[in-house]
Amino acid sequence: MTRNDGTAGSSTVRGNPILKTIDGIGSTCAALGDGLVIAIALMLFMDVALRYVFNAPTIWAQDVAIACQVWFTYLGMAYVLRKRQMIRITAVLALAGPGVRRAAEAFALLVILAFSLVAVIYGFDTVMDSIRLGRRQPTMLEMPNWVSELPVVVGFALLAIQALADLIRLPFVPAPEFTPAGEHAPASDGTLIE
Repeated sequence: MTRNDGTAGSSTVRGNPILKTIDGIGSTCAALGDGLVIAIALMLFMDVALRYVFNAPTIWAQDVAIACQVWFTYLGMAYVLRKRQMIRITAVLALAGPGVRRAAEAFALLVILAFSLVAVIYGFDTVMDSIRLGRRQPTMLEMPNWVSELPVVVGFALLAIQALADLIRLPFVPAPEFTPAGEHAPASDGTLIE
């Protein structure tokens, strides 16, 4: 099996329906996060208008906006990983050969995968404790704590799945490129991301 030369091995991995589904879920969650940002802006605008124009503030807008902010933050993690838009320090990797860059990418994905699994396990325990104990936020709305804790579990689960998909894909796409002009990593389909 050769690397990214159009042979059956690389096109099979790139066209794998499971990997495409994983990428699609990440993109869908990122789009949902975009919608949540718009909803937050509308909620806060409405709350300000109700408070200062009609002197009738809501008791829910701030709590719901904060919960939405937590959700959109964690829902976008898998998409950010797939597009390689996270912060990296690449000064040494820019000088390395393709084998070292590929090994560094694999190591980074393994660390992300391991950390994500730990976050899912401990986050799930926290969510279950909040549900079992009936913990609520100390605000007028008294929103259940698990509403703001669940996105951590969902986000890191999606991140772990995306890291695993990218590990599977790694041998079949070009090694990441790190240049002074900016970072370029292979996208899911093997093309470079600008």
